[in-house]
Amino acid sequence: MEEKVKILFAEDDINDAELIFNQIRKSGIIFDKMLVYEKEKFLDGLIKFVPDIIISDYFMPHFDGMSALNIRNEYAPLTPFIIVTGSVNEEVAVECLRSGADDYILKDNLTRLGSAITGSLSKYRLLREKKAAEEALSVANERLTSLFNVAPTGIGVVKDRILLEVNNMVCQMTGYSAEELTGKSARILYPDQKEFDYVGLEKYRQIIATGKGTVETLWKKKNGDIINVLLSSTYISQSDPDKGVIFTALDITDRKRYEDELIKSKEKAEESDRLKTAFLHNISHEIRTPLNAIVGFSSLLGEEDLDNETKNNYAEIIIQSSNHLLSVISDIVDIANIEANLIKINKEATNLNLLIRSVVKQFEIAAEKKNLILLTESNISDSDAEFIIDPVKLKQILSNLISNAIKFTDAGKIIITWKLTDNFIVFEVADTGIGIHEKEHEKIFGRFYQVDNSSKRLNEGTGLGLAISKGLVEKLGGKIGVSSEPGKGSRFIFTLPCEKPVTGKPESDIAELIESFSFPEKKKILVAEDMESNFKLIHYFLKNTNAEIIRAENGKEAVNKFLSAEKIDLILMDIKMPVMDGYTAVKLIREKDKSVPIIAQTAYLDDKETAIKSGCSGFLLKPFDKRSLIKTISEFI
Repeated sequence: MEEKVKILFAEDDINDAELIFNQIRKSGIIFDKMLVYEKEKFLDGLIKFVPDIIISDYFMPHFDGMSALNIRNEYAPLTPFIIVTGSVNEEVAVECLRSGADDYILKDNLTRLGSAITGSLSKYRLLREKKAAEEALSVANERLTSLFNVAPTGIGVVKDRILLEVNNMVCQMTGYSAEELTGKSARILYPDQKEFDYVGLEKYRQIIATGKGTVETLWKKKNGDIINVLLSSTYISQSDPDKGVIFTALDITDRKRYEDELIKSKEKAEESDRLKTAFLHNISHEIRTPLNAIVGFSSLLGEEDLDNETKNNYAEIIIQSSNHLLSVISDIVDIANIEANLIKINKEATNLNLLIRSVVKQFEIAAEKKNLILLTESNISDSDAEFIIDPVKLKQILSNLISNAIKFTDAGKIIITWKLTDNFIVFEVADTGIGIHEKEHEKIFGRFYQVDNSSKRLNEGTGLGLAISKGLVEKLGGKIGVSSEPGKGSRFIFTLPCEKPVTGKPESDIAELIESFSFPEKKKILVAEDMESNFKLIHYFLKNTNAEIIRAENGKEAVNKFLSAEKIDLILMDIKMPVMDGYTAVKLIREKDKSVPIIAQTAYLDDKETAIKSGCSGFLLKPFDKRSLIKTISEFI
């Protein structure tokens, strides 16, 4: 059944109205009508009747067609408007058309009315569809822009070698703002014309041949520093190359630096050369696997027909792959720093039991997936577990050993033990895994060595974990070794010097003071923390301390809440957060308030110096216990 057209008629002459109705019926148009001749009723009909089209006489006793047109323009600008009148001079007709009327028809020539109605309805239907499409496109563009800017990989759009758009990560990599790059030649990113031309030519050849291209190049940062970049590109539209190219950029400076060191060390020995070759193959796999996902899904984000759920899935894959890639590069940097003797030791009072339990907890899910049992044993009580150690380095050592134990154990259990013996703490990670032949006991702690060089094992990790662990243990003044036989599991044992903190009160007294601690006056503490579990832990630690806790889930929210609050006594600022990181938030807060205490909280000890320079008053290393938290806070308020 054909849908009826709703027509609002503004006509004071009922006979003329009937003539118009009949002419419309002759045109084959089925319609519902509402007839009015006063301004108020016209407006009421426009709002309640919601017509598809308006047909108005120009001359009426109570109001004219121009008034009706003006009301239409204000309340329903996307509703077609046709003037049907007995007579009208040319000037009036032109004025009506300029004011938005779609057509005017003389009453003695009504035969044209049907086609005028049909044409106007088609025109406005297209206008409405266009507007709806534009609104949908605007929403999609906003979402795509958000994904574009939060991606942990540099992404940009180039056409004719002009930068049309870059995301936040490109700005972070280069030190330029988006305004400084957008609309400029991509030459601004390169150290010289030769490198710029090489990349353009090499990439162009690859894209012409395959539709995409990848090349390693050099970029010059705003401050003059040169960085190595892995640049990957593809057409935005394979069917229309003139739309330009989307690229992803990954800073591989650390990887390149270490690869150069590997090349130089090849001269040492034939055996070393063979091991390094195997290592490079493994690293290539470990880097290219997540990089393939980053490049591929970043390119797919440029497609226009993706729904929101798909875009979010792609963004999540990019983030996960980037984190994997970062872990691989971190291993490479760590072993390079150990070899160059650049590792810094930062010891502090730490509850050993809490630290080890937190490390073990991180591996519970991985162990569960393989039906392995994780056990812990110790002769050190919680009240006597305070030692002077480097918590970050110890956590890294234990994580490497437990990760290896899970990787090479298919059934059974893994036991993590730590005991106090004489002046040393003895740590042990024992498993019921495949075991290691005696001839390999010394080799496994060497760089690049893996017990099983088959394709199965080669694809699991960088092979640097034990070498890093050995370097860190020795740097901390300890020793590491292994006891193992094939098929009988392995026991990795390492020792660290025992250092107890100097304190004026017994540990039990300090613990009691911490448990009963309360601020003498009400304090307001702003906690900037994106992880719900971490915030809940802090909130629990500060319960019953006479403190009001306010949460911000990112740096931007922290700045806004600080500026809007009547008074904040202290800020706990996480460094790694979405939307805006902690350093940026601290900078913005310090522009308004130089005195409020800000304590940086992060899992990376290397962030301490940067945090203090950025304006933080203190530093809290994750994981921390209640004592560390309250002790640090009480130093400032």
